[in-house]
Amino acid sequence: MKKPKINRKDKILVNDFIEIAADSVVDAIAESIPLINIPYKLSKALYGAGMKLRQQRVLEWVEMVRDNPSYFSEQVLGDEAFQDGFVIALEKYLTERNTIKRTIFRNIFLGFSQANDKAIFPLEKFTHTLSQLSQTDVLTLRDVDISKNEDQNYQIYGNNPDRKENIHNLVNLGLLFDTTGTRGGYHPANSPFVRISPFGLEFVKYIKMDR
Repeated sequence: MKKPKINRKDKILVNDFIEIAADSVVDAIAESIPLINIPYKLSKALYGAGMKLRQQRVLEWVEMVRDNPSYFSEQVLGDEAFQDGFVIALEKYLTERNTIKRTIFRNIFLGFSQANDKAIFPLEKFTHTLSQLSQTDVLTLRDVDISKNEDQNYQIYGNNPDRKENIHNLVNLGLLFDTTGTRGGYHPANSPFVRISPFGLEFVKYIKMDR
């Protein structure tokens, strides 16, 4: 028995139905969270087309809020500075392709939600820096031993060139300081000596968070 052929118009209708159904699920979750409707609806008004095309990422974002009630109290959700940050961050989140980096992105936003002064929390700087990192850059930064930050002879992977390019990327982004200087016996082919910058210390905690 031959399968019935589905014409192009029917395919479009099926796809539209799936998108509408997915959109309804996300909307229902958002509506179940008190006060989240304000930034969520503002985001839909501004980025509706992108949200429709990336429903899974919107779902991840809304579920993050739903699943962390201790971070998102009514006081936090009702804060205008938080709502502005929600809209700004969601726009960037929609365009992040990498799953590991989206997890870190959500960690950053959880940190933002707990900030006493959200207006001065470097949300844009953190998310922009994250966007500049490759997945290997992220894994390299995760391997940094913070306890050795005062050690002037610290090399992340010892005296070998493992991920040397990634280490230099982290230096260029201001996450690490290159402390190699002109020390004797150092060969440029080897890994540089580093310590983590104050900005890097703040940033790395979101990479090392277990979420």
